[in-house]
Amino acid sequence: MTPPAGSKPNPLLALILGWVIPGAGHAYAGRWGKATLFFSLITGLLVAGFILGGLTNIQWNLWLAPQLCAGGPTLALWPLSEHFGTPGTIDWADRLREVGTLYTAVAGFLNLLVMMDAYIKLAYPHEGRKEDA
Repeated sequence: MTPPAGSKPNPLLALILGWVIPGAGHAYAGRWGKATLFFSLITGLLVAGFILGGLTNIQWNLWLAPQLCAGGPTLALWPLSEHFGTPGTIDWADRLREVGTLYTAVAGFLNLLVMMDAYIKLAYPHEGRKEDA
């Protein structure tokens, strides 16, 4: 997934890859350790929130915007949520469902930060480094 030798990695492509699969932007930049860590944490938090939410908390509502920031995993779980969330069967006051929805939204916001980190690392590779005198 890393760019070909001699070519400069594209920061915008890293941003897009990071949305499709959490951590993929860092993998594209050659930071495989960070990519694995971010994928595991963000996808794990999203799936844990989805399970806590009773498999019904990724739906058309205000929470969908931050959830969609988690990208591909959210798009994969959305049809399941629509299938299990038949009208009239969802307990909207369930505390576990609320916590699960919050977890999925936090996973989306975290992925947004990870995507921006991959972009900035490639767009400004020498910023913040101290030059030897």
